Parts: sequence; C-alpha cells; structure tokens
Amino acid sequence: MIFKKKAATGSMGYVVMFTMALLMIVLTLYMAQVARLMTHQHHVDDSLADSVLASLVADDIYYFETLEMTGTPTVRFQNVDKSHRIFMDSMNEAIAETTGFYYNFSFDSYICYEVEGSQVKITTYTGPSGAKSVSYGRLGSVYSPKGERVKETSAYGRVRFDIKNIIDGSFITKTKDIYCTLEINE
Repeated sequence: MIFKKKAATGSMGYVVMFTMALLMIVLTLYMAQVARLMTHQHHVDDSLADSVLASLVADDIYYFETLEMTGTPTVRFQNVDKSHRIFMDSMNEAIAETTGFYYNFSFDSYICYEVEGSQVKITTYTGPSGAKSVSYGRLGSVYSPKGERVKETSAYGRVRFDIKNIIDGSFITKTKDIYCTLEINE
C-alpha cells in the first residue's frame, strides 16, 4: 500500500492565527503604555496646577487687602522667593506620594509676573538650583511662555520628568507646564 502525502492546507490558518495573537499582544502592550502615560500626564497636570495656584495664594491677606476698600484688589506677591519655595515644596510633596511613577524629576522654570499699573515685573527661576533673574516689561507687551498675554499678576511653572516604558524599560522624557492667574470679581 502506498501512502500519499497530504498537502499542508491547514498551515496557512496557523500562520494567520499566530500573527493575530502577536498583533494582539503588541496592541495590548501599546495600549497599556498609552494608558500609563495619560495617567502620569493627568497627575502631573493636577499637581502642577495645585502647586502654581498655591504659590499665588500663599498669603491671601496681604494680596487681597490691597485696595480692597477703594476698588478692585491688586494681587501682589509678598515674597516671590517664598512663592517659589511653595511651588517646589508642593510639587515635591505631590511627587513623593507616587514612588515608581516619575524618574529624574526636575524643575525647569518658575516665573512670577507682578502687574502694577502699566509695568510688569518678571521674576524667573530656572533649573533645579532656582537661579533667579528679574526683568521688567510694559503691560500688554509681556507674554507667558505659553503665549498668553500677561494682563494681571500670575505665575508660570514647568517641570521635566521621565516615565519608564513598560515595553522595554527605557525612559520617556516629558515636560509639562501651566500658566495660572487669579480672577478677582470687581
């Protein structure tokens, strides 16, 4: 009796099934990485907004008593160095609660814009050491790094951090920034 060799017609189905399984694994890892990145971004956005706002309202009695009886209150920083420390302390506290979440976290810049009359005093802190510089501009001609025209006392903060890629363990560097103002009802 002679046995005939059957044609391998089922092998194409196995190749397609293996390819689909491989694609599903890659897609799952990609979606997990995207979800992790979005979670990190939402957390740092919230922390950044809280920290910059905390630096703006650190001493609300000093800020809001100015011209309170005679017109619209003028927001001023009592001590811009103290506001910078509050910003850094708030961010460090928010980051400390998330071990394994952020790596190589650093402060890129923090800027205080103090508006008084038609003049804007710009105090900039750069880098992790907080190197300070002061400059002045005219109201209406000063813009924040986000491109917004500075019309009132406000603050800007930017941080840099790495997150770990879940696929290969490498680091992805991200920067986040925010520009905040306080609205005062007239």
